[in-house]
Parts: sequence; structure tokens; C-alpha cells
Amino acid sequence: MKRLIIAGLVLVSINAVADCYVRSNVRLSRAEINAGPTDFQKLVVPDVAGQKCVVRYRVHIGDVWHTAEGSGIGKDEGSACAQAMDISRGRVLAEVEPSRVTSDTQMVCSDVTDIRIRPVRIGETVWESETDMHRHEQERKYFDYKQTKCRMFTERNAKDRNLYTYQGIICKVDTLPNSKWLVVDKY
Repeated sequence: MKRLIIAGLVLVSINAVADCYVRSNVRLSRAEINAGPTDFQKLVVPDVAGQKCVVRYRVHIGDVWHTAEGSGIGKDEGSACAQAMDISRGRVLAEVEPSRVTSDTQMVCSDVTDIRIRPVRIGETVWESETDMHRHEQERKYFDYKQTKCRMFTERNAKDRNLYTYQGIICKVDTLPNSKWLVVDKY
């Protein structure tokens, strides 16, 4: 009796086939800038090209205070200090960004069949994405027929070295947002 049960379990485990695939997810999370620039120190001195500005300030990024420093040369004090601020922002962000890269990989196995474009028959209930969109832009639009949402589709079939193109109409089975569609006609 035990051997019969074990043999039955082995047969069930051999016949149970599930499609498996690997799903990966990589995320880049950036540090949050909690406060604007504070504690400015600015030094402006004359230069051959006009004015030279050296800017130094503190900024709170993530959970840490960072010191940013930059220098710029311009015709006047405003343009020189604006250039110094831009350079200092770039340097502080280069130190901090990207703050963290996280990734995970999962093996997913499922007995649920994949939804793919495939040949359909009149009267069959299918997912909308199991039928291909119509080739002509004007025919892709949804239309209402007897208070039901419908659309046209095309289907290509290679048979005896010839390519046959069929057209058809599918209509939504009910008004629920994630419902199936009925193949109404195919010609």
C-alpha cells in the first residue's frame, strides 16, 4: 500500500509542470535633500577676467551634513558667484549620488498560461491582448454596439506557403474593467 501511494505521488509530481521565469528588479534610490543651503561663506576678489568668487556652504542630504565648495570667474560678482554655486552643487551631488542601488531577483513558477496572440475561433472567450490590433489606424478605435464595447482585430496565418490575413470583431463580455472579450465574428 505504501509503495502504491509513493508511486502515485511520484507520478503526480512528474506530471505537474509549471512555467518558470526569473524576474529581476533594480532600483536606484536617491538621497533626499532635507534642507536648503545654509551657513554661506563667500569671498569675492578681483581677477584678470573680472571677479573671482569662492563659495562655501553646508547642505543636509539624507541624514548627513555635507560641505559644498566651488569657485567661479565672471565679469561681475553675480555671474562669478552663480558659476561658483553651480560648480559646488555638482561636486556635492557627485559625492552623494547615487546613494544606493538595490536589486532583487525572484524565480517565479506558475501553472497559469501566458497570454499571447494566437488564432481564435468565433464564440470563444479570450483576453483582449490575445488578438492583434488592426493594421489600419482607423479600424483600431473602440466602438459601441448594442451598449457593448467592441473593437476590430487582425489575425495572420501562414498555411501552405501562403500568408492569410483574417479580420474579426471582439466585444467585451461585461462592464467590469478586467473582463474577457467574446469573438463575435472572423472573416
